[in-house]
Amino acid sequence: MTVDASGPFPVHAFTPRLRAVGALLHAVMLGTLCFFTALLFKDVLAGTQTLRPEPLATGLAVGGVLPFIALHLLRLGTRATVTVRPEGLVLTQQGGAHFEIPYEALESIHPWRLPIPGPGLTLRLRTGRAFDHGLEIQAPMPLLAAMGSRGEARNDPRVRYAQARSEKWRRRWYDQALKYGLVPGVLAGIFFRAHQYISFGGPFGELQMYGWTAYLTSFMRTWLPVFLALLLFGCFWRALAEALCFSAAWLGPRWARNVRIGAEWSCRALYYVALPVFLAVRLLG
Repeated sequence: MTVDASGPFPVHAFTPRLRAVGALLHAVMLGTLCFFTALLFKDVLAGTQTLRPEPLATGLAVGGVLPFIALHLLRLGTRATVTVRPEGLVLTQQGGAHFEIPYEALESIHPWRLPIPGPGLTLRLRTGRAFDHGLEIQAPMPLLAAMGSRGEARNDPRVRYAQARSEKWRRRWYDQALKYGLVPGVLAGIFFRAHQYISFGGPFGELQMYGWTAYLTSFMRTWLPVFLALLLFGCFWRALAEALCFSAAWLGPRWARNVRIGAEWSCRALYYVALPVFLAVRLLG
């Protein structure tokens, strides 16, 4: 969908209850990742291996994947667009319902205090209450700029943070395939090959002795801890990067943009270089 200076701008229109549900799902995902990341670092620092791959995978599936799917479905059900007109805003939901908000009825626009389940805006009306739908929008700056002087919230640090994040952290399918498919697969393949030579005398020794089921099961047992370790280490550095970028946004637009660029490249270097090296030293040692 093409977006011009007046829209339509894609948003998610959350009622207070739906946003509370989304925030809960988001918090469960973050809490799950933080909990297991802390356990992983505890094992690394103590030199132990109390966190087993199978219960870790189960915990991440229940506390991470399922809430992620539920939040995705919630976002699908709340898709909408906002169009900026000379007389006001028009919110159009995917079912066809639309709401017209004239500027004379709009007192102010405030960013959400916490970007949960994502960055968003609250429309405060002159009646003293908020508009029935909060607008989750990943890139709020164009919408606020289209409103001219009424979009004063574009100077808010939380808006700068959200805009810089939307511009510099774009998830493309091939990024996900590289990060969660190719890198763990290559590392697991290296470790699996070494295991086959040590235990069975060749790369296909287990296959020849016990068949495909045992061979593939053995590979999965090698791949799973590698994938989970990379996932949790990546989440740890992502959390630090987002905290740094959020803090930098309060210093000004240039800080928000430059720190975001530096943080994204640092996360890539840590994930694609430092973490595989650390994991290789850890497992081979």
